[in-house]
Amino acid sequence: MFRHYNDDDKFKKIIDEFILSSSDNESIKYILRNIDFEAFKLGISFYQMIFILIQKDVIHNRKSQL
Repeated sequence: MFRHYNDDDKFKKIIDEFILSSSDNESIKYILRNIDFEAFKLGISFYQMIFILIQKDVIHNRKSQL
């Protein structure tokens, strides 16, 4: 599923654990719902959308360090 990540199940488990540990945080719930909605509009999975957002953040941070 994720081209540059070797263990899809491990990635999903990390995301699922984050979601469960944040279940009382309304701000995070709101953000996750928006991410899920955007993923739906693009026709990709929630996990793929999270991975894309992480990749974009890493790229942005690397560029700002140059």
